[in-house]
Amino acid sequence: MHNPCPSQPRAWRLPRWAVSLALVPVMASVMAPVMAQTQPLARELVCQMRYASETFALRQAAGPDPYAAATVDVPGRFRLRAVVLGTPEHIEHITLSTYELGEDASPLILQQVRLSGPFALQRAIPDLTGWQHVYASYLGREMRFGCALLPVAGQGTEPEPAMQVPR
Repeated sequence: MHNPCPSQPRAWRLPRWAVSLALVPVMASVMAPVMAQTQPLARELVCQMRYASETFALRQAAGPDPYAAATVDVPGRFRLRAVVLGTPEHIEHITLSTYELGEDASPLILQQVRLSGPFALQRAIPDLTGWQHVYASYLGREMRFGCALLPVAGQGTEPEPAMQVPR
């Protein structure tokens, strides 16, 4: 290689393969925690319902049977039903249904949402759905709810205290 300016010393450059080889230990230390978690994280659906000044909680683990879905009733007002199909490590889809409960009539469906995976890791309620506002036709009553897929309790990845929902 010809040096165009003989009065200045020639700069030393490492070959490209040497630079790549030097980055291998750095990349290994960065990727080790990611690769160490080989099994998927088991998660469950956690929802919070708010009506008037009361808060209700719903927890639903994933399973193969849609008829085993958890429901929570606001007495005489609303019902939230959550169907989580799949396994705790691989949730295929979630169906959330809200109903208006009338005194003389059968439940009236107000909203139904189907969410399909893959689902990102969530850290707090309502990361999955956002806050949903549902209104009853009779007297215009309002219920709010929000849901998230949180790690199953006892896996060493407990949610922060502000995010905990009573069982």
